[in-house]
Amino acid sequence: PDHVPRPQARTTFTEGTVLVLYTDGLIERRTEDIDRGLARLADALTRHRRSDPEDLADALLADLLPPTGTTDDTALIVLRL
Repeated sequence: PDHVPRPQARTTFTEGTVLVLYTDGLIERRTEDIDRGLARLADALTRHRRSDPEDLADALLADLLPPTGTTDDTALIVLRL
């Protein structure tokens, strides 16, 4: 297969910025559009924006993972720069 270059970007973060990295298992559901999962994430981040990273990670998992269990693997990293 042909090599397709991946886009690259750089940004500067200010001290205190919170960075949330996650895999698709946190937001995707087989029966709904991806935008709905992204909206759930945005709402949860807004509700818990003042939390420290550990509490924010716990809150995101509690809010976003389905109560019946997941069907996809989930990884989440939250850090304050």
